[in-house]
Amino acid sequence: MMGTKWLAGALLGFPLAIALCTLGILWLPGGWEGGVVAAVTLSFVLYVAIVSLSLLFATSRGAWLWLAGANLVCFGILWALRLMHAMPVASTLSGS
Repeated sequence: MMGTKWLAGALLGFPLAIALCTLGILWLPGGWEGGVVAAVTLSFVLYVAIVSLSLLFATSRGAWLWLAGANLVCFGILWALRLMHAMPVASTLSGS
């Protein structure tokens, strides 16, 4: 069934694209501030690619599992970087 594969790509592809672009801009030489506009633009292109590629999975279960696993890995890395204080705070209002 193609509908559930597309739904997996649509629901899980957006956070995955955002996480991948966030991981990409953290290591820019000028800091993340210089690449945030490019990352936001690239995240849309990456999101469309993820939704399109989700249709290539053999089963909808495989699409859901692989995309959920990729989200867990990417957000786990971001969370670990945040815990190690290797990532800048998102807001100056947080106080840490």
